[in-house]
Amino acid sequence: MASKSNNRVENDEKYHSQPLCLTMGKTPRRVKVYLLKGEDWLDNGTGYCIGEIESETNKPYFIVRNEADSDDIILKSYLEGSIQYQRQQETLIVWTDLKGKDLALSFQETEGCADLCEFIIKVQQENYSPEISLYYVIPNNNIVDDENYLQSGGNDITELITGPINYPEDPTTDNLEATLEIINQGSNSQYTRTCILNFVTEKQYLLKLIEVFKKSEESKNLINLYTLSEIVKTLILYNEAPLIDDFLSSEEKILGLVGILEYCHEYPNFKACHRDFLKDKSKFKIVVDIPVNDDAGKLNMFKKNFHLNFLKDVVLARFLDDQTFNLISSLIYFNQVEIIKFLQDSRNNDNFLEKLFKIYEQDVNIEMKRDGVKMLHQYILIAKSLQSYQSEFFSTLVKSGLFSMIRFALQDTENTIRVLGTELIVVIIEQDVSLVSSIDKDETIDNSDPPNISNDDINIDHDETIIESKPLKLNLSDDMTLILILSKLLVEDKNSGLKMQAFEALRILLDSNIARNAANGNSDFDHLKNEFNSSNKLQHDEGISNTSDECTDINTNNYFKAFYSQAAPSLFGNLIDLAKEDTNNEDIIRKISGDELLCQHLCDLIITCTKEHETHISRPFFLENNILLGVAKILAINTKTTLKLSAIRCLKSIILLNDNFYSRYFVSNDVLSYFMGFFETVSHQDNLANSACLDFLEVILKNCDATINHGKRQNFKLYVTHLYKNYKTFFQNEINYVTLGTDLIHIVESGFYDNNDVKNTSRADTSFNSDDEYLNRHNASTPIKYDDDEYKIENRPTNGSSKPNNLFEDIEKDMESNMIGNGEKRLRENDEEDGENASVLQENDNSSASSSTLGLADMEPGRGKKKLSTSIRKKFSNAGKEIALRLRSTSTNTNNNNSNI
Repeated sequence: MASKSNNRVENDEKYHSQPLCLTMGKTPRRVKVYLLKGEDWLDNGTGYCIGEIESETNKPYFIVRNEADSDDIILKSYLEGSIQYQRQQETLIVWTDLKGKDLALSFQETEGCADLCEFIIKVQQENYSPEISLYYVIPNNNIVDDENYLQSGGNDITELITGPINYPEDPTTDNLEATLEIINQGSNSQYTRTCILNFVTEKQYLLKLIEVFKKSEESKNLINLYTLSEIVKTLILYNEAPLIDDFLSSEEKILGLVGILEYCHEYPNFKACHRDFLKDKSKFKIVVDIPVNDDAGKLNMFKKNFHLNFLKDVVLARFLDDQTFNLISSLIYFNQVEIIKFLQDSRNNDNFLEKLFKIYEQDVNIEMKRDGVKMLHQYILIAKSLQSYQSEFFSTLVKSGLFSMIRFALQDTENTIRVLGTELIVVIIEQDVSLVSSIDKDETIDNSDPPNISNDDINIDHDETIIESKPLKLNLSDDMTLILILSKLLVEDKNSGLKMQAFEALRILLDSNIARNAANGNSDFDHLKNEFNSSNKLQHDEGISNTSDECTDINTNNYFKAFYSQAAPSLFGNLIDLAKEDTNNEDIIRKISGDELLCQHLCDLIITCTKEHETHISRPFFLENNILLGVAKILAINTKTTLKLSAIRCLKSIILLNDNFYSRYFVSNDVLSYFMGFFETVSHQDNLANSACLDFLEVILKNCDATINHGKRQNFKLYVTHLYKNYKTFFQNEINYVTLGTDLIHIVESGFYDNNDVKNTSRADTSFNSDDEYLNRHNASTPIKYDDDEYKIENRPTNGSSKPNNLFEDIEKDMESNMIGNGEKRLRENDEEDGENASVLQENDNSSASSSTLGLADMEPGRGKKKLSTSIRKKFSNAGKEIALRLRSTSTNTNNNNSNI
C-alpha cells in the first residue's frame, strides 16, 4: 500500500503541474446503450456519446444523448474509482460502475470506439481518474490441440492498455520476495513492462539491487542471493533494449549484475566465476591509444562489444529466450557497425589505423605487434559479417598499410600469429583480390572513366569493315612478395591447417580472373563504342567488331610471368628435384613422403595453373623444369595412395588439355611408364586406385575414337599408340575383367576408325587451339623429333624462299584465284546468303589443298590480317589457326572431297 500512496502523491504533483488539454471524445459518436439484467443485455436506446470533464470538479464522464431528442440523456457515467473498462470486438466498451451496474456501449463505427478508448487513456494517464484501467480483450476463437487440429473456444487474451501500476519498493534484505512478485506481475503486458522499465532506469534501481547483493553475499544469505538472481533474470527477459543498455552503462553495474547471476537456485552447490574473468585486465590490452570516451566509469564501444558477447554467450546462455537472444544480437550488430565506422573515420579516430600499422615498421616489443594482429583480426572478422561495410573497410585497411602487419604475421615464429595472418589475407582476397594485387597502396586497379572517343581515335577501313581500337588494359602488380611468403608457408610450415589456408590464398591469387571485376568500370566505353558502330552500320553480319572483352581486358601477363620466374621455382621445388634425381634417392623420397599434403596441394595448383593461365606463360615453366615428370615419379615411390591419386588426377587434367607440346612431352619422356608401373601393382585389386587408373585410360581411349570425338584427336592417338607399342601384352592379359584393354588394341589395329572421318565431314572439328599461335615461341628444353612425318615439326621455307610463308596470304591468294575462276559471278547474285556459304565452302577446300605443304613452324599469326575479306575473317576467326596443324594429316581427304563438292 505504501507504494500505491507514493504513486498517488507523484501523480497528484504531475496533475497540478499539467494544463488541462483533452481533445479526445469531443466528437459525438452514434452508439447503442445496453444494460445487463440477469443474463440478458437490454437495449436502453440509441444516441450520440461523447466524453467530457466537469469544469467544477474535474471529474470525467461519458454522456449519451438520444439521437431523436438531444435533451434526453440516456446515460451519464463517471470515470471514477477503480472501474475496469474493457474494449471488446473492436466496437464494444463494457464496464461495471461503482453501483454494480453492468453497462455496454456498442458503437456504430470502429473509429468511435477507438476515440472513446483514447479518452479513457488520457484521463487515467493525466491523473483525472488515476485508478481506472482499460483492458483490450482479444477473443481466442481458434486453438490448436495436441494433434494439430483447430478447435473452437479457449480463454480470451487480455492486455492492459492503461491503469495504475504497482511499482516495487526500494529493495532491502527483507522485501526481495515481494519485489520479485511485483516484477513478475509487471511482465504480463507491454504497458506494465514499459512503466517498470522507466521506473528502474530513472530510480537507478539496479544499483540498489547491487547494494543488497553485496550485503547478502557478505552475510552468505543464499536465499536472498537466489532471489536477486531471479529478479535480474526477469528484468532481462522483459526484452527491452534500454534496460540492457542501462545494464552495461558502467563497470560497476556490469560487475555487480554478473556477480548476481553467478548464483542460481537450480545449482545450489555451484557458483560461476564471471567477475574473475572480467576483472582480469589481461583481457583488454591497449596497442595504440584511441580517442574514445572512457571516463566516469562508462563503457566505450569496444568494451561494450566484448561485454555484450560475454552476456549472450556465457552469462545468459542457459536461460535466454529467442526474443531476448535476438535483441542482444541486434545490439551487438549496431555496436559493431559503430566500431567499423569509427575505425574508418581517420578524422575522429586520430589516424588510428596509420598509427597501428607504423608499429610494424618500427623496432618495438614483438608482443605488442602480436597483440595488434590479434586485435585487428577480430575486427576484420566483424567486418566480414557486415556485408554493406566490409568492402570500404577492407579498402581503408589496405590503403593505411595493412600488408606491413600481414608480412610480419606470416613470418612470425609463433604458430598462432601465422594462422591469424593467413586468415587475414584469405578474408581480404575473398572480398576483393585486387586489393592485394595492385601496384602499390597508392595505385590500385584503374577504374577511372574511359577517355572520350572521337572519329579520329578509331581507324576504320571502310573497304574491309574492320574496327581497330586500342584495348583498355588494367595492369596488375608484378610484386611477388606476398605470394613468396605464402609459398614459403605452404612449403615449409608443418601446420596442416595453415597449409590449407596458404593454399587457398594462393589459389585465389593465381586465378586467371583475378581482377576482372575491377574492369566493370569500362562498361560505359563499351556502350559508347557499340553506339558508334551501330550508327556507322559497322556491325554487319559479315563484319567483326571489338567485343566488350577487348575493352575490359586485364593485362595479367606480367603478373603471371613474375609468378613463374620468381615464386614457382621454389614453390614446386620438390617436384623439380624429384624429376632430376633417381627415384631411389633416399633424401628426395624422404622429403616427399614426409610432407604428402604439400604434394597434394601442388598437384591441385598445377591443375589450376595449366587450365587457367595462358599456355604461352605456364607451359614453358612446367616443361622446361620437368614438373610433370616429377608428378609422374610420385607414382613410383612409397607414398600414401591419396597422394598417388592426386598425381593421377593431375596427369589426367594435363592430358585433357589436348595440347600438342604436352602430348609430345609425355611420350618423349615416357611419363606414362610411371603411370603404367603403378597400374600394374593395382590392376588386380578392387579399390579406388584401380578405378582411377581405369578411368585415366578410358578418358584417353574415348577421345581418340572418331565415332565419339569429332574434334582434335591427334594427341590422344599419340597416347594410345605409345601405350599399344609398349604395353600391348599387359592390356591383352592383365585386365580381362574389363573390355578396356581389348578396345584399346582394337582401335589402334583398326586405324582409329579413320574411315569414319569421311562419313562425318559435316561434323568435323572446327575448333582451334589458342595455344597454337605460340608454337614457334616455345623453347622446349628437349626438342622432339619423329621419323613419322605425321608428328614431325620443322622449319622449312616453301617456294624456294628463305622467309617463312604467311599462312593467310597463301590462303587468300588461292581463294582469290578460285573465286575469279569458279564463283565470282555467283557471289554477286541477289541471294547474298547462299552465295556467301557456297564461296566459303569452296575457299576452305582450295585453301586446304594449296596450303598442304606448309610446316607448322611457318605460321606467323597476324600478318596480312587486314587484307582478308570480312566473310573469310568470320569463318577463320575461330578455326583458321588450327588449319595449319591439320593440313598435312587431312590434305589427302580434303583433295578427295573437292571433287564431290
